[in-house]
Amino acid sequence: MIERVRGIAEGSRSSPPQKGSALPFERILDQEITFSVHARRRLEERAIPLSQEVREKLEEGLRTLEAKGGRTSLIVIDGVAFVVNVPERTVITCVENENRVFTHIDSALFMNTAGRSAESGACGRGVRKP
Repeated sequence: MIERVRGIAEGSRSSPPQKGSALPFERILDQEITFSVHARRRLEERAIPLSQEVREKLEEGLRTLEAKGGRTSLIVIDGVAFVVNVPERTVITCVENENRVFTHIDSALFMNTAGRSAESGACGRGVRKP
């Protein structure tokens, strides 16, 4: 079973916005990204934070992966790994800071939120600036 972000039920979806009308960003996310029951359970069990900034990065990542032809992909945001079904715009599962093997994915995208510097580099090493 798949539930909408923030628990919006399928039957309560409003009609698509008319050209020129504006929806609050959170409403757009509610319509764009869904989390499977499994993913929602993992977020809760593992106390993984899902801030507005992370949601924005997930949306950006999904757009990027769609453009590149991704289907089942791994998006890593600040060390939290989200396995997503790109065409369905659904987060399948998520894990944080654990040694994991991901199979049956066709692409991976690594991202940082603005609150986390890209200068930390891979494996925590500093990145030299030219």
